[in-house]
Amino acid sequence: MRRRLPTQIKDIPLFKGLSENELASIKTCLREKTFDKGEALFLEGASCERVFFVKSGRVKLYRIGPSGREQILQTLEAGETCACNPGAAEWNCASTAEAIVPSVVWFLSREHYVRIVQTNSKLAHTLNRLFAERLQCFSALIEEVSLKDSKKRLVKFLLDMLAENADQNALSIPFTREELAQRIGVARETAARQLHQLKRKKLIDIKPHRILIRDKEGLKKLL
Repeated sequence: MRRRLPTQIKDIPLFKGLSENELASIKTCLREKTFDKGEALFLEGASCERVFFVKSGRVKLYRIGPSGREQILQTLEAGETCACNPGAAEWNCASTAEAIVPSVVWFLSREHYVRIVQTNSKLAHTLNRLFAERLQCFSALIEEVSLKDSKKRLVKFLLDMLAENADQNALSIPFTREELAQRIGVARETAARQLHQLKRKKLIDIKPHRILIRDKEGLKKLL
């Protein structure tokens, strides 16, 4: 099920449970900006002076490996944030953020972000949960990338997405094949070849922006 776009800041998960006065105070600190497809919001290694919240569109966080290949760490959709540890002594961007499609984001300055988190226990608690979820996501990514077999990386990615999907027979894939390849750390041609091999084995079926899982147990056996 597609997430409803957060047209208001109260729809952002991080701000759930805050009072109208608290939301109004945060709203005065937000600055909205539009980014074209492929435009960078910030670059890896640069000084981080603000966090952002996706109002609409999709933004990828990625790093470039020693081989020059791009590895997507996370894809942020409407309502999600790049928010990091407000207590960090140094703020440097650990990754590059780039709009995958035309996107609108809200920016919150470092100063305002730190003050809001430190003075609001509800928001701090929610932020801790967000960090825990992100850590789990990164742990899964490390496990996937550590699998040297590209087919296993792809199969695990599909099964993980299936586990999160409400429809247990189909996956709606919002990514291009290039993005999917970057998510699992392989070349686009490799990802495409592995997808078609799984299709020939009748384990999956490929539709536009959709992958049907025909044999879940068969996929599990490949791991």
